[in-house]
Amino acid sequence: MEEVKCAIYTRKSTDEGLEKEFNTLEAQREAGENYIKSQKHQGWVLVEEHYDDGGFSGGNMKRPALQRLLDDIKCGKINMIVVYKIDRLTRSLVDFSKMVDIFDKYHCSFVSVTQNFNTSDSMGRLTLNMLLSFAQFEREIGSERVRDKTAASRKKGMWTGGVVPYGYRSINKKLEIEPQEADVVKFMFEMYLKYKSVMSVCKLLTENGYRDFRRDALLRMLKNPTYMGKIKYKDELYDGQHKAIISPKIFESVQYILKNKEKSERTCLFNKNEVGILRGLLTCGCCHSPMTPASCQSHGVRRFYYTSTKAKYYGYHHCSNGAVPVQLMDECILKIVTPLISDITVLNGLINKISTDKSAEIYKAMRHPEKIIEKMVERDKLQLMKLLIKGIVVNYDTIEITWSKVALSLLTSNLLAQTQDHTTIIDYPFKRNKGALILSLPEDIAQNVNYSTELIMALCKAFKYQKIISTGKQSILELAAQENIDSGYLGRLIRLTCLAPDIIKRILAGTQPAELYLQRLIREDIPPIWAEQRKLYGVI
Repeated sequence: MEEVKCAIYTRKSTDEGLEKEFNTLEAQREAGENYIKSQKHQGWVLVEEHYDDGGFSGGNMKRPALQRLLDDIKCGKINMIVVYKIDRLTRSLVDFSKMVDIFDKYHCSFVSVTQNFNTSDSMGRLTLNMLLSFAQFEREIGSERVRDKTAASRKKGMWTGGVVPYGYRSINKKLEIEPQEADVVKFMFEMYLKYKSVMSVCKLLTENGYRDFRRDALLRMLKNPTYMGKIKYKDELYDGQHKAIISPKIFESVQYILKNKEKSERTCLFNKNEVGILRGLLTCGCCHSPMTPASCQSHGVRRFYYTSTKAKYYGYHHCSNGAVPVQLMDECILKIVTPLISDITVLNGLINKISTDKSAEIYKAMRHPEKIIEKMVERDKLQLMKLLIKGIVVNYDTIEITWSKVALSLLTSNLLAQTQDHTTIIDYPFKRNKGALILSLPEDIAQNVNYSTELIMALCKAFKYQKIISTGKQSILELAAQENIDSGYLGRLIRLTCLAPDIIKRILAGTQPAELYLQRLIREDIPPIWAEQRKLYGVI
């Protein structure tokens, strides 16, 4: 006799009574076990695994035990499903159709303990569909009754459950005023009428010894009509059966201010996801929370700045660092990063990673490497920063920059001297002048990059001419005639190829000394020894 592996599935719509020693789930399982014992002569065997869904509706298939049951059916562990009633399995005709497809595919059957039907013939399938139709109808009727009851209760001003508003407590499904919390609510509304600022109210609440409120939570409270004795259902307000904490006059005044402020904010085209090339990289060294772009408007001018999320949500009194202007911070980091990418080869490689479709623009911009970053769009600058920097911690008097592996190989000597464990600490990058935050980078960090396009082009020509002459294709006289320049000048130009590699690198990076310029190199003799060149031109 072939063994039939049976699994019992139980379900209860609510979790009420599940903590009892003998609940309805146990009753369903006991009935299923007895039924399987009665079919022992047919080879039915109960599997040890329990498939119990307590507190789950039968209107969908998002039930953990049901999903485990279906997975075990697919694995061939179960041949028969036993349920107390068919509506325990599902109350949806659509879901039942999906289950039947799975049962047929993996050769599994099911049986109801209390409902006798056989799905092998058309009459049995009709009976089953009728039972499921009534089960679905019962579920939908129950949902409609709940909705209608809720609507009727709300219209009568009754509290129907949910999160109890701050300032109240729920006693026997009725809202009662909590005196201490109600005082906080009154203070909150009065202060907002006075200062017309949510963040100012947050600060005042903290200063007066009340609990900290998030900005968005406080804003929701200011808009909650429950505080003036009303109950909201959809878009309508009804007189509540609870006492009001705030008078309707004060509440309406607050709503008028909020509405006008929201209207003015909507006129701004500010999108935090499009502002700041350092977004996602900054961390506040004071409150240790991420810094995010934000904006404010003063005297008709909108300003953008980085601020810590803690200060933004709980008030700026929680963070002593304050806000850092976006433009100022971006310029600071760009001044530090620019010398790292002054090498043409490195710059080409980095930008190709950022925007592979802009190769023509890149090669055109190579003539003026100092302007390449300026020509980048904000999106490309952001990606460049993420390639070079892992994170930036903004302290009151320092900036801590953690570099990527790519950036570490490009660090200048002065930055490398200040770098430990991939992190460079820069002292006193910002200072305040009459309340305004201004940039004050140390001179050794904020290098004066002075690209000499004339000198760079002369070097390129010198190596080009040297290559032509060394191959023997043309003499100096023939080449000078071809290029329409004096042969003596051409000879002095070729001498530039004798410069020390580090001097050439400094010229290409734009960090050469001021006394090193083209006219001097052409006019004077260049020492053949590199050490003498470094001493003569001040390259140490």
